[in-house]
Parts: sequence; C-alpha cells; structure tokens
Amino acid sequence: MSKPTKEDAQLLLQLEQMLLMEPNQRALHWFWRIFFPRKISDITKIREIYPNNSEGSMYLDRLSAFWESAGALVNNGLLNERLFFDRFLVKPYWEALRVVIFADREETKEPRIGENFELLAKKEGIWRQETPPK
Repeated sequence: MSKPTKEDAQLLLQLEQMLLMEPNQRALHWFWRIFFPRKISDITKIREIYPNNSEGSMYLDRLSAFWESAGALVNNGLLNERLFFDRFLVKPYWEALRVVIFADREETKEPRIGENFELLAKKEGIWRQETPPK
C-alpha cells in the first residue's frame, strides 16, 4: 500500500470538516446517542420509528450519503486507504445502516445504492485484520 500524500491528508481533513459541520454533526450525535445504542436490525421497525421525511430518516440518509461519498474516493484510489482507516471507523456505521441500504436496494430495484459504502466496509475489515491497534 502506498504512503499517504499531502493531498490525501488535505482530502481527509475536508471529509472530516464535512462530517463535523451542521447538519451532519447533528446526524452524528443522533446516530451515536439514539440510533446506534438501540441496535435495531429490523427494517420494518426502523421505518416505523423513523418514517420518510422524519428527522431520523433524514439523518440516516445523510450519514449513508457521507459514507457512500467517502467510499467512492477510497475505492477509486483518490484517497489513501491506510490514512482513511487510520482516522475513520466504518464498521459501526455499516453494521447499523446496512439494513436500510439493503432495503432501499430492494425497494428501488437499484443494486448500486450504497455499493461504495459496502465495499469500503469490506476493505476496512481486511485493513483491521492486517493492522493491529496502536
């Protein structure tokens, strides 16, 4: 794996800024304080609690879109994987949001929804196996 460049660092910081700006920061807070602890794995229950156009539904969409964009950058070699995974944890987001993404794929008959996010999560799994904690 190649060494991260200054351009990689700049892009990583831009992604982090995007994530920490409103309303994404609110979505992050909601995810970690409300959604993630509930460990809801049933799409019917998720859609019942967070119907379309609800605040929770919009947060789910916002976070999924962020990870899809980040995945597109990493998966296309525009952002160094090692640097990205050293900074961001994808696993908890993928584990919590995959049920929504799979349901969206099925409902829309569009298999590409969330594909970069999914691939990013798979790559992180490999990175985790190869990279011990510091």
